[in-house]
Amino acid sequence: MKISQEFDAIVGFAREEAMRTGSYSIEADHLFLGILRHGGNAAVEALRSLGIDTAICKSEIDSRIFQEQGIPYGHEDEIRLGREGSNTVSLAIAEAISEGAEEAGAIHLLKAVFKQEKSHTGEYLRKRGISIADLGPGPQARQKCSTEVKSGDIAILLSAITLNTNKNNIVS
Repeated sequence: MKISQEFDAIVGFAREEAMRTGSYSIEADHLFLGILRHGGNAAVEALRSLGIDTAICKSEIDSRIFQEQGIPYGHEDEIRLGREGSNTVSLAIAEAISEGAEEAGAIHLLKAVFKQEKSHTGEYLRKRGISIADLGPGPQARQKCSTEVKSGDIAILLSAITLNTNKNNIVS
């Protein structure tokens, strides 16, 4: 399973969003803000097609997670995927595999964020009548994979994702 360049960029943006909102951990809502910040991707297109105003959505999520004190720029190498963020990335990879996609992308990450029970993003979307089924299969979806996905496979993929502090994005 490959991680798309789009996915890499989104996680890099999520890292910056974590810093901006005052968190040393990248969590599901930071990943969602990264999706929005990236902009031109299938996840944002899906949200807009469902009538979600992404600017209002961003403002609502910001208001829920924003802390008064941001993370100073000298501390960017201390920002890591938190437990929820790691779980979200793992779920996104599993989603891409289950759809038979060649690589994990923004739509898989959005679905994974949506599935996180404690995510403000999922709560926001559910309150607006959006379900996971509304997000549909990813644009590269094929027949479901017939091979069983093992948790060890996901762990190997997840361990391959590391924060590159020089480029401030993800390297896979």
